[in-house]
Amino acid sequence: MMNTNHSGPAAENNSLFLAAQVHYLRKKADLTLQQLSQKSGISVSTLSKIEKGQLSPTYEKIVALARGLNVPIAALFHEESNNTPNGRLAVTRAGTARIHSTRQYDYQALCADLSNKRFVPLLTTIKARSIREFPALLQHEGEEFIYVLEGRVTVHTDFYQPIILESGDACYFDSTMGHACVAGENDARVLWVSSHLAQNPPAADGN
Repeated sequence: MMNTNHSGPAAENNSLFLAAQVHYLRKKADLTLQQLSQKSGISVSTLSKIEKGQLSPTYEKIVALARGLNVPIAALFHEESNNTPNGRLAVTRAGTARIHSTRQYDYQALCADLSNKRFVPLLTTIKARSIREFPALLQHEGEEFIYVLEGRVTVHTDFYQPIILESGDACYFDSTMGHACVAGENDARVLWVSSHLAQNPPAADGN
């Protein structure tokens, strides 16, 4: 059974990094919490908790934050490099990606130092065991691809019956459709790739 305990100092430091990045990028954009709230669709109280490291935002919140701050999603996970447009390349060594933890998932943003990517690759540990662990199905712009590396995953969506994926199975779906993934008896590990369409409206708020 794989070790998925990310509750130690490293996970705490990674959570504080995201909090600090949100605060830094908001100040850099010369936005108040109220202004960022209007741009992102996230309440002022939730934004304040995120900046203070008191709340780990879900992925849909991260998408909304990036849109409100007008930065790539990767900017919330890593100080981005200023690579030239052509011949770009990034490498993430095993065990070096920052971990962002929520109650349901642990995300590791891969190649996060490369700016303006067309999609976001995440090595994700699914910790949730029941759909009841989610306040609501997640929704945001774009499309998603999941490839199961280890364990069993059940994909819940608004419009389809739950789909069970085993190791080696894959699933592609529209992110604007409510969705959530839960693991089987043990934590599951997946390669989760997400693309985004900037013209879509902000995600609805919700803790």
